[in-house]
Amino acid sequence: MNLGRYPSTERNRSGFTLIELLVVISIITILASMMLPGLAGAKEQARITQCLNNMRQVGIAIRLYVDDNDFRFPPSAVVDTDDIPKDVSAALGGHDPLPSHSRYFASAKRRPLYDYIRPSDVYKCAKDKGQIEFGCDIPPLKPSNFATIGSSYKYNAGDLTVVSGGGFKRGRNGGLANKNETWAPEPERYILLHEPPARIYGCSTAWWAQWHYVRGPSDISDVVYSRGRYISPTLFVDGHVASQNFSKSLRTDPLFPYEETKDWIWYKPLLEIAP
Repeated sequence: MNLGRYPSTERNRSGFTLIELLVVISIITILASMMLPGLAGAKEQARITQCLNNMRQVGIAIRLYVDDNDFRFPPSAVVDTDDIPKDVSAALGGHDPLPSHSRYFASAKRRPLYDYIRPSDVYKCAKDKGQIEFGCDIPPLKPSNFATIGSSYKYNAGDLTVVSGGGFKRGRNGGLANKNETWAPEPERYILLHEPPARIYGCSTAWWAQWHYVRGPSDISDVVYSRGRYISPTLFVDGHVASQNFSKSLRTDPLFPYEETKDWIWYKPLLEIAP
């Protein structure tokens, strides 16, 4: 019998069919979509951790400054090399401002922390996206605070911007600038240094910043309806650091966003007398 005349109807099943291949690709795509947000979140957390480590080092420098200066916190402004008083609350240390910003911000050598930490990436947050507005007539801090004025971190010296019609419910007794180290109530909660997403900036118009865990524009003109969170690595007077979420305070009552919570204190009430 010539069996070769009748080819076998059995097929080789060792390979994938097109449908099976598409199913495998779909499963891989679904798994990847589930994993990527977690990986992105881990990467973001790593960057925040780096910012916190930087702040911890700056905190040590501030501690040394206080010890060397009659136990008082740094000033909010200094007389620069051109004999003009300039702001250091936006940059206690770090490199020189760009020429476009040198009219407003002190040069590196005149900043309070220059002798303790020389200009370096210690003053830089990797997620620093800058600010479209810092104050009246001051050019935008773009592409980043670090690139324009030499530091990503702000000093809680007392210059807290408020929305028109808002302010401080208990009255504000200034800020930390030039105060004795014992002045701040509850040092473990009193904010010493922060990133811009913690608070309001601007002049005639209020602006908020979002740096961490967000995509799209980083400068927000309407805090109530903005996407994303207002996450800010923060250094406290007692020296410890923590990543704080300021979203609730900023959105719930934007007229009075600096009121005390269980996690932080922005200001000292007028009822308490400064030494």
